[in-house]
Amino acid sequence: MDSWELRQKFLLYFNGSGHDVVPSASLIPAGDPTLLFTNAGMVPFKDIFLGAEKTTRKRAVSIQKCVRAGGKHNDLDRVGFTRRHHTFFEMMGNFSFGDYFKKEAISFAWTFLTKELGMDRRLLWVTVYREDDEAERLWREVTDVLPDRIVRLGEKDNFWQMGDTGPCGPCSEILVDQGERFSCGSPDCKVGCDCDRFLEIWNLVFMQYDRNAEGVLSPLPRPSIDTGMGLERLSAVVQKKDSNYETDLFMPLIRTIETYSRVHYGAGEGSLDHAYRVIADHLRSSVFLLHEGIAPSNEGRGHVLRRIIRRALLFGRELGLPHPILPSLAESVAEMMAKPYPELRTSLSRIQDVLRLEEGRFHQTLESGLPLVQEMLRTLEKKQEKVFPGEMLFLLHDTHGFPLDIVEDAAKMQGILLDYKGFEEKMEEQRERGRSSWTGKKEDFPLPSDKLKKSVEFQGYEKTSMQGTVLFLLNGKEEVKEVHAGESVLVVLDKTVFYPEGGGQVGDVGDLIGPFGYIRVRGAKKPYPGWIVLSGEVVSGKVSVGETIDQHVDEEARQGSERHHTATHLLHAALRTVLGEQVRQAGSLVAPERLRFDFTCPHPVSPENLLAVEALVNGWIFRNSPVDASEMEKSKALDMGALAFFDEKYGDRVRVVQVPGTSVELCGGTHVRSTGQIGSLLILQETGVAAGIRRIEAVAGPLAYQKAVTWRQELKDLRELLEAGTSSLEEKTRTILRENAACQKEIQSLKSRLFSLEEKHSRKETLEVEGHQLAVLHVSLDDPRELRVRMDAIKSKIPSGAILLIGETTDKLAFLGWTSSDLGEAFPISQWVKTLAAEVGGKGGGKPSWAEGGGPKPDDVGGFLQSAKSRMEEAFRSRFHVTGPLSGRNG
Repeated sequence: MDSWELRQKFLLYFNGSGHDVVPSASLIPAGDPTLLFTNAGMVPFKDIFLGAEKTTRKRAVSIQKCVRAGGKHNDLDRVGFTRRHHTFFEMMGNFSFGDYFKKEAISFAWTFLTKELGMDRRLLWVTVYREDDEAERLWREVTDVLPDRIVRLGEKDNFWQMGDTGPCGPCSEILVDQGERFSCGSPDCKVGCDCDRFLEIWNLVFMQYDRNAEGVLSPLPRPSIDTGMGLERLSAVVQKKDSNYETDLFMPLIRTIETYSRVHYGAGEGSLDHAYRVIADHLRSSVFLLHEGIAPSNEGRGHVLRRIIRRALLFGRELGLPHPILPSLAESVAEMMAKPYPELRTSLSRIQDVLRLEEGRFHQTLESGLPLVQEMLRTLEKKQEKVFPGEMLFLLHDTHGFPLDIVEDAAKMQGILLDYKGFEEKMEEQRERGRSSWTGKKEDFPLPSDKLKKSVEFQGYEKTSMQGTVLFLLNGKEEVKEVHAGESVLVVLDKTVFYPEGGGQVGDVGDLIGPFGYIRVRGAKKPYPGWIVLSGEVVSGKVSVGETIDQHVDEEARQGSERHHTATHLLHAALRTVLGEQVRQAGSLVAPERLRFDFTCPHPVSPENLLAVEALVNGWIFRNSPVDASEMEKSKALDMGALAFFDEKYGDRVRVVQVPGTSVELCGGTHVRSTGQIGSLLILQETGVAAGIRRIEAVAGPLAYQKAVTWRQELKDLRELLEAGTSSLEEKTRTILRENAACQKEIQSLKSRLFSLEEKHSRKETLEVEGHQLAVLHVSLDDPRELRVRMDAIKSKIPSGAILLIGETTDKLAFLGWTSSDLGEAFPISQWVKTLAAEVGGKGGGKPSWAEGGGPKPDDVGGFLQSAKSRMEEAFRSRFHVTGPLSGRNG
């Protein structure tokens, strides 16, 4: 039975038992910044289990995409070296929200495994929590599990909790005995052992308690069920494979990799099989994460993605894979997963572009990092040290993304060992930081979600003013009965016209006017599903719980947001029309005064395409098409082509905003009634924000007109300044630029002659060692660009050597370094520029043969210059093996 049949059988079985089939949610946990990725099947239902989200659904079944890499749950470093660990996997699960409980959950699971899949009950074992008598009794009563195959284990193995507090409960695991050949060989090997003999395939969590801050367990009023079973593990068991990697979920990709490799895959027995497994696993993760709009970067989710991609490339080196390789393998992933995830094909081109770019960057890292490694090794050799410090290894690995096996190879040649223990200590410190402080953090809201018995009714689509009753008031972190002038306040009303921040749109501002007081509202948010909380200040008087107050949204600000929100939808549609349907939204900001739209695109948008996008949007605006908003079933909306976004959470019923024939999106924001109300759109700029992610900033309506008027005045002022008269401003500007270029050329020529004369004097400062020359020179500058002219004049006289020019302006130092081609690896000037710039609080870098940098001028310039010169000369002599007096100075 292949994995596709297994998926279908699982979903059909539970659907036939009254469970709603719920499609996989995004890998980006919607509305939950505390998680790096969706890492379990229950994550999309978390708010339901916590009571923060109301639902009419009682039973659900899903096969959820998950990633465990980074943050608290991180399997990255183990992937490839075990049979079971993955960064990307799919979690099969059935859920009950206060409907059925232990008896039915146990029966469903056992029946599916033994009847639907035909597993031999003699190979199945069951664990229960040591104090859960009920679960053990039910296993005996409702299944035909062999009595001696029920094992009680402790809290570590069989008690589950969502966090330090909140829903929790005992769990029961189903395991399969894979036989003695999978055993660790210990005479004590039994259920609970960490080896692969007794393999857990299904975990049934019985959520029946609520744990408070003191650790006290209280029964939940509506106990629930959360189960999880890895598709990869189940496939391996059903297909009778020794490893998840031997199943049809991986083998087609592994066979594709094999066609490019110099080494064959050995089905778990080959010396480089781990490399195949790492690449196959990491390609699956990369393709799915890129599909969902995550881009490689140096922080957060993007940093994890970059590590995954680079780790795949690193192991690709072991197999001798060609470069570039990832785009070709990504196509194999998309084809292999096409049945359950056909949407991968639509974004494949973009995914391949980003992978190609990232692969190129990694090879550049290797190219630029090798000289750094060699310089570190030379320093150690000079100090006669035989161990490469763990801290330096961590710097290379974490900051530069440099592979440690390449460091090890280079170190071995010089008899230097690597301090892996120190490196692991630094890595563990980083992991701990990741576990404890993943940047996402839910905003604290003092009231529990279940305090609100009925959802706040939002009526802001139809009106901007109405009355409402004050349900709760909070002064800081405390709930209060009334608030007074001068106090900051959080307000919850029974119904409101204030739009809460969401979907990229900022929250409304406005006024609350009560019988005895007035509150200025600065924003609105949704701390929990069903809640809308207004934040502001009490301007005068007092406001009390229970009062009826008048609400007035600032209409000018609301209209600005509406114009920019509808314009954002049109901009998205125009980008997909001009650049292709692989373009997807990757983030947005909709505010009264502007819009910002991030989208997937591997390269800058050309000026011609940007003009075409802007013209298309304005054409749709001038057409004055109606903007329709309606609610419908999510499945129906998606069937009609509505766009949904990975970082948004949607219910079963969704709001669809449509400009007929132009744009259809799932959206809860506020919009204009017709496109003509936008007025016009003016794109201000297009920039890059991350690998494969571009950003457009624009204004609409009166703000677009005001910006155009400003630009027109600036052009008028420029025409007068340049004395353009009736001639073309562009023609006049080009004439001035040509004249300026000619003047600059003449100035540079004169300076070059002057610098050539100065160069004769600078020879006195040149160190010569074994035919190689080093010049470390201090020059006064009016313009930092003069350094290049001076460099050209000096390096033409040095056939083999290195030059560092340190230019001094009024308040800064500028560094420019050069090394002749024969000494680029032996004496990389980039390391000196980088080091010296850092010493003055600046930055620098470049290639081994050419580097630039700069920073603030230190207090003791003379001392710094002398120190830099002395250190470089000492290193130069040492590098070329001079231990006695100077070989000579030219003078």
